[in-house]
Amino acid sequence: MKHLFIIITLIAISCKNNNQETISIDSKSRDTVKVEHFENNKKTDSINIVKINFEKNKDLLDIILLLPDSVFASWEWKLKDRIKWYNEIKENNFYTDDTPDYFNQKYFAQNKAGFSIVDGFWSINIYKTIENSYVVITDDIVGDGNTLNIYEVKSNILKQFSDEKTLFSDFKEQLKKKEKNKNCEEKFNELNDPIFEFDFTNKNKIEIESSWYLIKEEYENCLIGNALLYRFNPESKKFELEKVYWKSKANN
Repeated sequence: MKHLFIIITLIAISCKNNNQETISIDSKSRDTVKVEHFENNKKTDSINIVKINFEKNKDLLDIILLLPDSVFASWEWKLKDRIKWYNEIKENNFYTDDTPDYFNQKYFAQNKAGFSIVDGFWSINIYKTIENSYVVITDDIVGDGNTLNIYEVKSNILKQFSDEKTLFSDFKEQLKKKEKNKNCEEKFNELNDPIFEFDFTNKNKIEIESSWYLIKEEYENCLIGNALLYRFNPESKKFELEKVYWKSKANN
């Protein structure tokens, strides 16, 4: 009996150790992080179940784990919480949203995801290059504007890639007419005040649009337009300007 008790104890300890949550890099994977988790105790009858196909969306899920905490500065999504969220999706192809009024998924696709955070919005968008890496853009939107963070992920390594001004060829300068006009200096200075919105709806394009008061009737002598359209080039890893144009505002 004494020997049997020892054997049972050793088995119990071994099982407990195997249930520990770990995160490690898999060098053979496709720019992914390997997270192992062996528990499956989640109930599936919750009204707050959010379905995500793990294998289909693995690249984006892995990249979210690689992001630094600073990317979530306005609302905080710590790594330990992201690992828990990731593991639940890996095990069940869903996660349970226990705080829908605070953290609410709006969309999740292979190349993008968006979440409303109280009165703000956070999104991530990834663009695959010919080197089998990803250019990653996160957008943290709050009441007084938005903050972009831009990275590249290759072979499970996340590195700072560019800044907003460089990635989009200094887009505010692209709005200005090239002819010299002394009367435009004040108009040009006003470009520092509008809030520019970034539309990531299209898979390989980004539209940048100014706030409501840059309208054609008042600014067409100095500006080419109030909106720009960029297309991602997977070879150069850059967003190339396709056009600058005037976009009507809802209140005009």
